[in-house]
Amino acid sequence: MYIEAHKARDDSQNSKEVEMRSKKEIESSIEEQWKEIPKAGILHDEIKARMWRNIQNATIERRRRNYRWITAACAVLLLSVGGYQSLRYITPYQQEMVATITAQQDIRLLHLPDGTRVWVNQNTEIEYPVHFAENERNIVLKGEAFFEVARDSSRPFVITSGSIKTTVLGTSFNVKAYEDKTTEVQVRTGKVKVEGEANTVFLVRGYAGIFAPESKTIRKQKIHKLEPEWKKVLIDVDGLTLAQVLEKLQPLHSFDVEYAHDALKNLTIKGALDTRQGFDEILQTVAFALEIEIRPLGNNRYHVSQ
Repeated sequence: MYIEAHKARDDSQNSKEVEMRSKKEIESSIEEQWKEIPKAGILHDEIKARMWRNIQNATIERRRRNYRWITAACAVLLLSVGGYQSLRYITPYQQEMVATITAQQDIRLLHLPDGTRVWVNQNTEIEYPVHFAENERNIVLKGEAFFEVARDSSRPFVITSGSIKTTVLGTSFNVKAYEDKTTEVQVRTGKVKVEGEANTVFLVRGYAGIFAPESKTIRKQKIHKLEPEWKKVLIDVDGLTLAQVLEKLQPLHSFDVEYAHDALKNLTIKGALDTRQGFDEILQTVAFALEIEIRPLGNNRYHVSQ
């Protein structure tokens, strides 16, 4: 009896040790995956800190059940982190710069120091100073990006991309300057000046400037699409209320919302959403970030509560 009881205790102890190792492995795996997310992402520090606290406070059993969901939630709000880099360096003139590089299928939304928003397409490199100068705002672009430039009449916004230079004060436009493709600038709003080696053109809404490498000239061309399709992948929700975020999601999926109380409508969120994720995943990520519950009721109706 003693031997059998002792063996049973040993088996029980071994089982507990295996369980403890399993728990630690799960916890370690989650933490390692979290740490792989670049610090210079699109979320503010307090959101990332709260999300990590929530993960830590959950039980191991809950983590085991929700491991895949947590990973998906982080990916939706932090966007596609694979291949993304954001580096800081100092120029010979003692100017601190940021270089952001995206890989295949990686689209980013950047908020520049002056309030300008930049949607950065895949396989793109963009460089800009941590603090813009008093009389100019200079950007270097290799690849493709859509700009919504904050208006500042005292500081022109200048983008150098290959053989052309684009200058604006406050407008929205797309610059495509991949090394192996035709360089062009497409204007959605406002007016921009595009300079090449041989000539300069002024573009307004609905026009593009296309650079011809053979003649080194830029020609104007009428366009019908005012912004590229790839830009629509990201929805900027930075600083929006929950009600505004859900309104922005309506074009993706028609639905109705019931609130447990009206104060929930005014909760604010920071960051951006990736529409390549499933609609329900996006809703649950919003809920996770705001520490609320968004529960489906059927027939495209959802209930929001705390």
